[in-house]
Amino acid sequence: MKIKFYPGFVVYKNGRGPTYVTPHSGPALETTTSRDDNSETVASLCWLKTGGTLVVSNIPRKRLLGVDFNRDIPPPEKALGYYEKFKEDEDQEALYKYRKRYAFVAKDMEDYRNRFKMYRDFWNEIKKGHFIVLVHRAFTRLKAIPSVMDLSTFQGRGIDTRFLKRVVSDINTKYSEFFELTDFEYKNVAYLEQKRAINNILRIYGDFDLKKIKADFLINIKKDLSVIKRYANKRLKERLDDDFSPQNFLLATRSALEKIGNPKITIEHVFKGSLATGPKRQLFPARNRIIIQFEPTTFLNFWYPNEASDMIIEIVNRVTERSINN
Repeated sequence: MKIKFYPGFVVYKNGRGPTYVTPHSGPALETTTSRDDNSETVASLCWLKTGGTLVVSNIPRKRLLGVDFNRDIPPPEKALGYYEKFKEDEDQEALYKYRKRYAFVAKDMEDYRNRFKMYRDFWNEIKKGHFIVLVHRAFTRLKAIPSVMDLSTFQGRGIDTRFLKRVVSDINTKYSEFFELTDFEYKNVAYLEQKRAINNILRIYGDFDLKKIKADFLINIKKDLSVIKRYANKRLKERLDDDFSPQNFLLATRSALEKIGNPKITIEHVFKGSLATGPKRQLFPARNRIIIQFEPTTFLNFWYPNEASDMIIEIVNRVTERSINN
């Protein structure tokens, strides 16, 4: 085993194999959700079982306090111009739009050069790999149900998505008993995650009102509502329409969860790679690389990391065999 420490990330090497990457595994400074809960646990288990390379971020993804390796490099004038805006933390719409696209802000040009070098070194290390496995985490909330792990392939570039769908279908069948046994736990975690999201909205906005909620909070709540409208009891949906309160939202959430099927692995159910501007800029054109992004839920990452790693490895192995045979 070889270990090399860089500013902002660590590289572990153990023979030939895939390159597992956790871009958001750094510390959760300021907010608990600013890191990918236990993504590094799952990725490290994959690496220990298959060999290869493991690249682990060890800095915050907060733009002011670190670097989000999953986003694109900002122009210097943008990075410097938004530094004070992130310190003030007032214009949530502008900050949200910046976070969707760019990896960091900078106090001055020296700070910019340091963060730019860290970002470039991170992706230069990953570019050495042939099969690149990006491991994140997805919140176990209503918008993701029934997905317990979502895969994305950047619109099929570098991989045959039809074959991948067959592989995922086979693995869902293989793990159907596991998914059935964990269904109750999974949905309870989803319910608690909805409560956490509501509490976070109340903390920031002081009210649970769609007219007041902004940025990614509003987008996520609307996605949750679309699931409620599809699955929840009609009476509870009407009650929520009449009185949009945390209590009624949670009642409708519980009702929707009761009607949704068992958890399963999905492909681009929630995550289509649209925000992964870092990988898209740095790894494409693929040049014979295979790149898959995995988004296991917080439930799977924390409670069943070994099972999560086994599922990922099976998918990786099947795709690898296919590429060798072709």
